[in-house]
Amino acid sequence: MPSTCYLCTRAFDGEMTRQHGEHIIQNAIGGALISEEILCETCGGKLGRTVDTEFSTALAPLTVLLNLPRDRGDYSRVGAKLIAKTVEAAPLEDVQFTLNNDFSVVPRQPVAVRDDVKRLVTVIGATQRQAEQYAKSPQIQVLVARGYTLELSTNAAAHVQNLLVPVGPNSKAVLRGVLKIAIGYASYSGVPRKDFKHLLDQDDLTKSDEMLRATVFPYYPTIDVERFFETEKHTHEDWYPTHHLYLFSQGADLYCYVELFGTIQKYVHLTGRYAGQPLMKKFVQKAEKWEFNEKTFIARDLKDLQILAGEFDVTMEGRLCEDIQKDVLNRARSRAYSLEPEKTIEKVRHLMGLLAQFSLLKNADHFEVVRSVFMKASIAKAQLGLSLLDDLQADPMIALPLVRQTFEDFRIGSIFASRPEQARMVSVVDLDKYAAYKIYELLRAKKRDSLLQYSIL
Repeated sequence: MPSTCYLCTRAFDGEMTRQHGEHIIQNAIGGALISEEILCETCGGKLGRTVDTEFSTALAPLTVLLNLPRDRGDYSRVGAKLIAKTVEAAPLEDVQFTLNNDFSVVPRQPVAVRDDVKRLVTVIGATQRQAEQYAKSPQIQVLVARGYTLELSTNAAAHVQNLLVPVGPNSKAVLRGVLKIAIGYASYSGVPRKDFKHLLDQDDLTKSDEMLRATVFPYYPTIDVERFFETEKHTHEDWYPTHHLYLFSQGADLYCYVELFGTIQKYVHLTGRYAGQPLMKKFVQKAEKWEFNEKTFIARDLKDLQILAGEFDVTMEGRLCEDIQKDVLNRARSRAYSLEPEKTIEKVRHLMGLLAQFSLLKNADHFEVVRSVFMKASIAKAQLGLSLLDDLQADPMIALPLVRQTFEDFRIGSIFASRPEQARMVSVVDLDKYAAYKIYELLRAKKRDSLLQYSIL
């Protein structure tokens, strides 16, 4: 672990340069991996203001769908435009609304919906008090005097046919947030500052559009194994949606694969001059909320603290008890949310085995499980150009090497067939279609695809 802040390079001394618990994946999107060894208190706060706030706001259209395990902050609401159910509610389409993560739809200013057939006027406000005050306005009171029934509400959901919500997976705010995740994970993993120094700008991360877009670029499934896995992923990936970090070297190139909510997928090219030992580290966590009982990991006395520190491999020598306790809690929380990264490889191997096995069957329609696998392959063929099932059916012998593969190169490749460099060659049109598909998949998984429509910016 580094003993200095990667941004200001000052050594942690507990006084002028204090350690703090830095969420490597931002707290606002449910990040559970925390380190006190990568940023000082001052620099952590600074990057929180310059990077994390805009990043979290940019991803708010996704966090409204999920119950995230934040420690602080509220990014569970987002601006939205309404498509009305009825002609009477059509004026609401000119109003800006806020969509909350309980799926209440709240207007930015009070509005009224008038139904002349039912002789009803509904006043909708951001709060009950606001609705009551607007109901006293002359235009509403005129209708009441004419015999209209008055109804007050703080939710326009009853009038919603669909909601339009913008999301920008390639926005500057998202790219800087992903870059911070990759640098934080690299620093946490022992990568020296000199390897990513060019991505820092004095006391901040780079703001250069050119450097950001050359460094942080979209993932794309360029081989059939990945095309099949990424199709309808929510039906087979355990604990979907998840956050993934893969830090890996390919010769002199050092990359970090960052996946958020199973939807935002990026490669970060940290350096082309890596000279350290071959590197492969992974972290995977469930993105949605799990129960975490903090009291279980709070020591009652020094003996308890020694036991907990030993369980979580926390150093005690020369440290204050409160700092040791904080470190124990951070590691306990991270472990509670983390998943076994190799489970993904096991799932890939399992899916490939099923596809190879089922491709040999002559009566596939007789079995539901076979039909579901073939349907997934059919969607992958239409969406991403999968040819593997056709190849297997044309030449069953290719199933043998397929079932013997380890798939350890999943999303990574090798120095000779680098997945990041293959992804760089994909057209913008295909990248945009894939990004839209992944957003739609998340909506389908949360059963919100009939209500929400995300416009990709």
